[in-house]
Amino acid sequence: MAVTVWGPLAYHRDVATILERENPVAFRSQYPTVPTGELEQVLLRQTYRVDPVAHAEVHTAVQRAADALGVVLPIEIYVDEQGQGANAELVFVPDRAVLVLSGSTLNLLDPDELCAVAGHELAHHVLWTADDGRYLAAARLLDAAESDARTPSEYLETARRFRLATELVADRGAMLACGSLTTTVSGLVKVVTGLAKVDSAAYLRQAAEVDYSVPSAGSTHPENVLRAWALQEWAERGPGADAMIEAALGPQLDLAVLDVLGQDRLAEVTRSLVWMLVAEDMPGTVRSDEALSLAQRFGVTVGGVPTITDMPTTLGAETRTYLAAVLLDFATADDEGGADDLGAVLALARRVGLGDELLRMIGDELDLGDRAMTRVMASADSPRVVR
Repeated sequence: MAVTVWGPLAYHRDVATILERENPVAFRSQYPTVPTGELEQVLLRQTYRVDPVAHAEVHTAVQRAADALGVVLPIEIYVDEQGQGANAELVFVPDRAVLVLSGSTLNLLDPDELCAVAGHELAHHVLWTADDGRYLAAARLLDAAESDARTPSEYLETARRFRLATELVADRGAMLACGSLTTTVSGLVKVVTGLAKVDSAAYLRQAAEVDYSVPSAGSTHPENVLRAWALQEWAERGPGADAMIEAALGPQLDLAVLDVLGQDRLAEVTRSLVWMLVAEDMPGTVRSDEALSLAQRFGVTVGGVPTITDMPTTLGAETRTYLAAVLLDFATADDEGGADDLGAVLALARRVGLGDELLRMIGDELDLGDRAMTRVMASADSPRVVR
């Protein structure tokens, strides 16, 4: 295993930037703070504290993980008295690392696997304290948003993907802690299944058979096969695997499952499409007063430079329908535009790969006879140049 550099994914950084920009006061309020004594009392009442002398082998495995990840804080380990299944959790406080194990976790794992599981949880602490705690602030803000019925769907999808990305970063910490991909995977599978014996190599082969072009939409926690696959990709390719792994978490420009990054990107795509619609000295444009006024409502400076000049090649069906609706709005903005405007916009739609969607929408939305439609098609075949 040659990978030694790890940390937040680009997804963490980009989401934190957008959340801070859109919710500056709420974002700042979620930064980590020093806890009260309430946590200590809860732990003392509801857990078994794993003493470093009585359970030296446990602390040795956890300390090995801490050393590998550069965690120099005091470490406290507890076993939850109420836990039914195997699990491990970091209870975050800034000034120390508090690990809570439950169920049969300690009985299931060998020392190397325990090191990996501890590395996973300690990696959460490393992530939450990185960059002054901004990723923890983002996670807390998204968690709070999920409990509010008024939260827009793109924030809910962002919360889902942010959690997935966080688990994948923690899995990387687990592998760096124990030094082995197969050990990390065996620890993961033992904890989630409760099995005392697993074949990590077979599980990695199973993970390789999954079609990750079908994103993980709708899942609140990453499928474990995805986690194993993503970890193997990172072990083999390092940062070069990040783009493919992020794509597996969810589509970027699918209106049905849009996150805040996709929302920003779709706004860029829409503005650039509008810019092409009203640009000077180009075929397939509409520059009536009504069209120019509509462009300004999309935030487009007429005569300015577009954010992007090419449409993305992979767009969800609902996104394509939305963009076709934008095109139709411009094609019909001027009541006097008629077949010329419809044809000009259809020519542009063909150029950017939205011709079929726009034609379908024209048929559904406009009451055009055969003769009028023939004029539209002729205009699209020879679009005018408006100056």
